[in-house]
Amino acid sequence: EERLRNKRNPALLHQILRQTVLHPLCKKYPPSVKYRRIFLSELIKKHEMGGAEPLDELYDALGEVLRSEDSLMCYKNYFLLSGENITLAENVAIISEGTTGLVTWEAALYFAEWAMENPGIFNCRTILELGSGIGLAGIA
Repeated sequence: EERLRNKRNPALLHQILRQTVLHPLCKKYPPSVKYRRIFLSELIKKHEMGGAEPLDELYDALGEVLRSEDSLMCYKNYFLLSGENITLAENVAIISEGTTGLVTWEAALYFAEWAMENPGIFNCRTILELGSGIGLAGIA
């Protein structure tokens, strides 16, 4: 964030765009329109706070998002330490048909990270995952 505000370096912004909203995985399985809109708006704000000239690619990406139709389904992409990724389809309405499932709970993110760092705890064990939202912890 500091580098973004203090440097007028379009290469840094291009790198951020390529690794986020312009990443092939994000193009194929996009996060919610709201998330992408907020992300790009904040990126533009931080870029311009340093007095830098507007960057066309940022506004092009934001324009593309603003033209997108909002949907109840979106995707979350998780990159594992192994280099592989997990993509989950989520319902942006947190309560779906009377349940609080179909979303990745923040606790699942922490648990999945911890489980991947401590695989020995799960060796030779059978684990039943109940009430786990969309199931990220079980997949990890």
